Amino acid sequence: MPFRPSTRAWLFCLPLLLSNGAGLVMTSGNAWAQAPAVARVAETLWRLDRDRDGITVQTRPVPGSGIREFRGTAEVAASVEAIRALLRDADRFHTWFPDTSESRLLERTGDVSYQYSVLDTPWPITDRDNVFRAETTRDETTGVVAISVQAAPDRHPERPDRVRVRHARGEWRLEPIAVERTRVVFTMHLDPGGGVPQWLINARVVETPFEALRNLRATLAAAEG
Repeated sequence: MPFRPSTRAWLFCLPLLLSNGAGLVMTSGNAWAQAPAVARVAETLWRLDRDRDGITVQTRPVPGSGIREFRGTAEVAASVEAIRALLRDADRFHTWFPDTSESRLLERTGDVSYQYSVLDTPWPITDRDNVFRAETTRDETTGVVAISVQAAPDRHPERPDRVRVRHARGEWRLEPIAVERTRVVFTMHLDPGGGVPQWLINARVVETPFEALRNLRATLAAAEG
C-alpha cells in the first residue's frame, strides 16, 4: 500500500533516488558550490533537531542561503542492494516519498540518470516540479554506496502550471553494517523558489527526512513480509 504521510514535507521532496548510486558535488552558484575549507567549518554546525524511533535529523545553515540543509540518519533492516534497488525505482518513488504525486525516469546511462517528479503542495502554493541528475558510486573496499543528486532544471520542458525547482543538491549514503542491516544517511539542501518564505521552508525541513526514512524502512519491511 502506498505511504501518504499526513504531514506536509513537500518543500523538500527530492527524488534523488533513481540512479545506481552515489556522491554529489555541485559546481556552480554561490551556496551550491562551497570551498572545501568552508565545508569543513560547516561540518561543526550541525544541530540535532529530532531523535525519535531510531531516526535522527540534524540541520545546519548554508553559506549564502537562508534555507537550512538537513541530514537524516537511520538504521534499516535491509541490505545495501535492496535499498539501492528501491531508491532507483522511479515509478515507485511517489508511493513512499512524502507528498510526491508523480515520478518517472527520463533517462539512464550507466551510473547516471535523470528523473522527473512533482511536489504536491497545499493551496494556494503552486505545485513544484523537479528534474534531478543522480549519479551512483560504490567504494569497493567498504561497500558504501552513494547516490548523489543535483538539480538539472533545463533537462526537461517546463509547464506553466508548475514552478521548476532550480537549486538543489543532496545524497543518499548507504553504509553496510551487516548482511541485512544498513545505515542510511539522507542529506539535502533545496530551494523551492517561487517566493515561498524561507521561514516557512525551514519550519518544514525536519519533517521531510524523518518521514522519508520512516517510509523507506516501512516499505522495505513490507516487501520482506
